[in-house]
Amino acid sequence: MVRERAASAAVRTAFQENAAEIHRFIYAKVGNRAAAEDLTSVVFLKAVRWIAADRSADSIRAWLYATARTSIADFWRAQAQDDQLTREVAERLLFCGSDSEQEVRRTRERAERILAALPERDREVLRLRFLHDLDSRRIAAALGITPGHARVVQLRALRRAAAVAERSAA
Repeated sequence: MVRERAASAAVRTAFQENAAEIHRFIYAKVGNRAAAEDLTSVVFLKAVRWIAADRSADSIRAWLYATARTSIADFWRAQAQDDQLTREVAERLLFCGSDSEQEVRRTRERAERILAALPERDREVLRLRFLHDLDSRRIAAALGITPGHARVVQLRALRRAAAVAERSAA
């Protein structure tokens, strides 16, 4: 019981002393406030299991940053998988028929209607990604944003496009 209270106090102290810095560190790497908050939570949830009362403040801080770096790497791996999945979903939404000339024309018209219903930034991101086959680094350079932000914008644009496609199919 005494040991659990001491560990709980150590976690509370570690959070109070490091949470803001860890959040800033993560936010600088992912460029998305909500994702940074989630990842900061993940780091401190892991800390609950690891931190003990007998660890030094420097040891705890080093562990928190190491855990933050691992969590960031996991986040980007998941984003890369999502990027591939969203591309596959978009291709299925648009190219789900035969290769006949008539089907190609209908698919092109459908894609144009979907794009026309989107805000300009979404249209541009989707054009760069799917029509020009640019990766997120090149899209980011074209739009003047970070690659991480480009992936977030692309994901949101794909979600909006899917919603437009569903509405038009109904």
